[in-house]
Amino acid sequence: MSPPDHQDVSDAPRPFPSPLNAVLLTMMGAFFTTAIAVMVSSWATPTTAVGIGTVFGLGGAGMLGAANIPPPHAERVGLRLPAGRHLVGLLLLLPVAILASEIDNGFAAFFPAPDAQVVQETVDKVPVDARLSVLETVIVAVGLIPVVEEWFFRGVLQQGLVASLGGGLGIFVTALLFALGHGAGLTVQAWGALVAQTLLLGLTFGYARHRTGSLLAPILLHAAVNGMGIAALAAATVVAVPGYNAPGAHTPLAILAASLASVGLGVWWLGKGPVPPIPTVPVLDESDPFED
Repeated sequence: MSPPDHQDVSDAPRPFPSPLNAVLLTMMGAFFTTAIAVMVSSWATPTTAVGIGTVFGLGGAGMLGAANIPPPHAERVGLRLPAGRHLVGLLLLLPVAILASEIDNGFAAFFPAPDAQVVQETVDKVPVDARLSVLETVIVAVGLIPVVEEWFFRGVLQQGLVASLGGGLGIFVTALLFALGHGAGLTVQAWGALVAQTLLLGLTFGYARHRTGSLLAPILLHAAVNGMGIAALAAATVVAVPGYNAPGAHTPLAILAASLASVGLGVWWLGKGPVPPIPTVPVLDESDPFED
């Protein structure tokens, strides 16, 4: 018997997670992240509690989701190195942190948050008065959270959503889930401003993941953006950028224009060439080799 000329569509692996699965996994991860952070907050600092909650809560939900991803698992999740030329594009995308901050400022101008001062003090302030606090913040914000969040959102979720919805919509839905998971406990106004800011960052991380085919790309970009924020706040007295790391309603137009040009060039740079393909699973010939 000769092997089949084509594979039946029903034999093809179905993408995972589906949009519904992605929402459920995100809700599960957010719930356990918050619950674990609250449980350990009695003996850990807030920064450490968030780090532990993220690793075990979001990481656990990600492990559950990753177990259901069809093969080839590593290629679908993006466990490959980005090409050398992609590093230039990632560097050009870094000023997205400034643009995201300005979107946050603009959103807050139209929907002012009554707890803006509290948000500024409890969310945006990074402990820079003690070396141990700075080290703790760097380990959590640069070393732990980018790895776990990007593995969950851009590794586990995005590959399934892109396969189900297409590149653009898959990246957007992933970024939306990423954004909606931030800012819990704030007022509606402050939460909306933070979601608008995080959505732009999520879209950028997702685009980098999609165009490079590598999960390492958004991890590096996420870690660099967080590191920039910590360094900027620590050096606010030396290099002050209004609206970003210093008081001010808006960032100067010249800085915004330069940041927008850099990000646009980074998008163009990464957009050159085809999207790295995901290898397919070879179909085994189950025919009897001894049958005529």
